[in-house]
Amino acid sequence: MKLAEVFRAEWFDISSEDKDKLWSWLHNFFFPNLQCQNGVNWVAHYDIVPHPKKPYIKGAPMKKEVNNPEIPSGWENLVLTSANMPSVFFGPNCSLRKLEKQNQHYLSMRTNYRSAVFIEEEMINGPEQHKQPLGMGGAPAMQFGSYNVDEIQDENELAKWYRAERFPRLPVTRGMIRGRKFLSISGWAKHGVLWEFSEMDKNEYSFEHRFIEADRGENWHGRHVLEYVTHAPGSPHAGIRVWPKFT
Repeated sequence: MKLAEVFRAEWFDISSEDKDKLWSWLHNFFFPNLQCQNGVNWVAHYDIVPHPKKPYIKGAPMKKEVNNPEIPSGWENLVLTSANMPSVFFGPNCSLRKLEKQNQHYLSMRTNYRSAVFIEEEMINGPEQHKQPLGMGGAPAMQFGSYNVDEIQDENELAKWYRAERFPRLPVTRGMIRGRKFLSISGWAKHGVLWEFSEMDKNEYSFEHRFIEADRGENWHGRHVLEYVTHAPGSPHAGIRVWPKFT
């Protein structure tokens, strides 16, 4: 039986004058060192594609985003760190904290920084799983959503929707490697999803249309999920992996 992975997600922006310098340092020094820390499985850095302010599914409701100045709004970069247990991020002798403390000069160049740690609730393989076997690192492209339901009573409907409508589509979704549903240990959002893909088309800013294409006649009779969830700033975030570089 596969053990649930633990993921830290970090969202942030970088000023145009600092981007080249910080990306070079992250890719050539920080991420290789982060990936070497005890308990870390892999690290992946994604460059997020902006999406227009319109429904990302034709005919769907406009998504709601949290409007709270206390929640940082970063979205241009997403770094995922996979670990084998929560103690990798929260343990008393956490080597990740020591590494970050030693490198605050560079890390402080990240703006609008926000983070969360999630544990895997469920994982479903897609038709392209052979292109990125489990445990071999971050997918070439991905979409990460993080959000909360609006009312406690919405939790049951959300759980049923995933299992009745979304999860059945993942095994036949074009380009999908695997999908993961998360629950948070820390951070604003209780819920998270990571959709891993083998590629991202040139004009794509979301993968939601691929799930529409994968309709298997599930005939969900409940509400549309966007009617009762509120996303983190800019969520869902879709983008291409920029580290590790493709070989």
